[in-house]
Amino acid sequence: MKASLALASACMAALVGLAGSTAALADDDAKIEARIGAWGRACKNAVAVKYPKSNMSEINVEVGATLKQSIDAGETTLKDIQKNGLSFNWQFKKHTGYCNTDGKGNVTEFMKFQ
Repeated sequence: MKASLALASACMAALVGLAGSTAALADDDAKIEARIGAWGRACKNAVAVKYPKSNMSEINVEVGATLKQSIDAGETTLKDIQKNGLSFNWQFKKHTGYCNTDGKGNVTEFMKFQ
């Protein structure tokens, strides 16, 4: 009987630990999505400064495809993003380019493709 109780306790502890780590991952995912949104707006604002006659609805900004795949696969973590920032591709009418942000969301590089 004591062995069964010990096994049941061990299983319960494992499940509680798993639930805690799942909640932490969900929290990190929410924080990553929040950073993508906020830092993407910073990139969009940089495009608007470059093209003053633009309307914000005409500017499209997306996380770079390779980075997006890495985030979706869990290979790029919240800690990585806080350290390295994010990279976005942008488009306004016929103009395209990219902008990079640092780990605080500041645009550190803005490039227009030729």
